[in-house]
Amino acid sequence: MDKFNPIISIIFPSFNGERYLYQNLNSIRNLNNLEEIELIIIDNNSIDSSIEIINSFKKIKITLIKQKNNVGFAKACNIGVLNAKGKYIFITNQDVIFPSTYFFKKLVNSFQFLEHFKKTDKIIVGPRICNYNGKIEYSRRKINFLGFSNMDISKSNKIRRTMISSGCAFLIKKKYYEELDGFDELYFMYYEDIDFSIRASLLGIKQYIDNTIHLYHLRSDKDYKLTKFKYYFHERNRLMMTLEHSKKKNKMLLTHLFFEPFHIMFALMNRFMKERLKVYKYMIQNFSRILRNKKKENDIFDQYYEMEGIFNEVNPKSIPFKVLDFFTKTLFYFYHHS
Repeated sequence: MDKFNPIISIIFPSFNGERYLYQNLNSIRNLNNLEEIELIIIDNNSIDSSIEIINSFKKIKITLIKQKNNVGFAKACNIGVLNAKGKYIFITNQDVIFPSTYFFKKLVNSFQFLEHFKKTDKIIVGPRICNYNGKIEYSRRKINFLGFSNMDISKSNKIRRTMISSGCAFLIKKKYYEELDGFDELYFMYYEDIDFSIRASLLGIKQYIDNTIHLYHLRSDKDYKLTKFKYYFHERNRLMMTLEHSKKKNKMLLTHLFFEPFHIMFALMNRFMKERLKVYKYMIQNFSRILRNKKKENDIFDQYYEMEGIFNEVNPKSIPFKVLDFFTKTLFYFYHHS
């Protein structure tokens, strides 16, 4: 391996992360090639003991960048990359553990193998992401109505292509992250990695998951719970992402309008209607900008866009699901073939 100082810049935003940071930083401290790594943490104005925990790890080369407010995941990562010195950028979260001391040696070896095999360094590679109980949370992903769905490759010990690189963990050369202008900061949090991945594909960057490498994502059942805050950004960014990337904007808009009654029903049942109205307000205020944005339009998104995922909350054996599934497939055909 060529000598760079540092070779890798690990970058993650931190916000009230005292539950996770000690385990995260302890696993980084145990990495075998620590002298080749810099760690950049962007603190989004935490009010807990996050800063004290970070400052207690003296043996890690940590650059701590404090923000006066919560600037979101996307902007924080961009700030981190702007200050990074590494040849490679590794984007991740505050709530992960690197279970192998050779994690980055393996990941860089995987990157360099692909670089040699594909005759290009336009590559993103990420590990398999597991919950702490070992259950696979993320492997390969494809685009669908809700943004993405996972494809199970748990029985494979191979490097596989993916359409979407998870913002939880991916390695890319810094020059290409910068060429893509990083994450779109309008997303704040959620879907910024989907938007980034689609734009990376347009630049000719191939994206992979190495299923032989994994890391743990320390999320509890409580973390998976959909809060009002999460619901707003999930729904706002889902609509924005699909409309920005589709070249069939009129069809995309009609598709969303067709299923909107079901989203309203879900919002009412879960007491998210106030957030739903905030989503409408944002979309109306930015409607012209989103529809007129031609820079992100692409055939890749329209070709692979699927209608699956919209009825995950409905019992698949029920009559309502069968009726909705029929309309889904009909609309899917209309979107792609008419």
